[in-house]
Amino acid sequence: MTTPANRWRDTPNRYGLVSRLLHWLTAAQVILLFGVLLAWKGFGEHPVTLLLARIGPHGSLGAMLLVTTLLRAIWAYRQRHHRPPRPPGLGGLLARCMHLAFYALLILIPAMAILRQYGRGGPLIFYGKELMPEAEREIAWMMAPADLLHSTLAWLLLALIVGHVAMALAHRLWLKDGILARMLGNPSPQQDT
Repeated sequence: MTTPANRWRDTPNRYGLVSRLLHWLTAAQVILLFGVLLAWKGFGEHPVTLLLARIGPHGSLGAMLLVTTLLRAIWAYRQRHHRPPRPPGLGGLLARCMHLAFYALLILIPAMAILRQYGRGGPLIFYGKELMPEAEREIAWMMAPADLLHSTLAWLLLALIVGHVAMALAHRLWLKDGILARMLGNPSPQQDT
């Protein structure tokens, strides 16, 4: 039987409320980041793009995504012995590698952008509040990694997301193994303990 306290934590049959909230918060932040970016690329300066940019300034969302991902990684580590098991074999290994790649990209991409912002001599601003003052001068080595990789890694992240969604749908529609239900909060047919 699931108790109210157990709803927060992961169990072998389902992901707990904290894991699910962090997962869907990450998804919302990434969708907004790419939504704003694609809107600017597609429409340029337009009332809709300006509204999206006010709701989700790219730098602020990136910093928030970094914090969310770090919290998510800490929570996943603390829950590692309680979580639903990965499928056995190659499928489980691929799922584990995919999730590790997600964490790596969701940390590296915004961290490099923050480093670049500081290296350019600009302050780190979070929804209008200055979190880190500007540097006194440009620092080339801080800008180089993001200049080289930020965009490429972001598109790689988007490709992984498309694959992740496709596999979630495959588990739901073809394999019917309950994996997606565990992230939606519906435990598997076995009883929670």
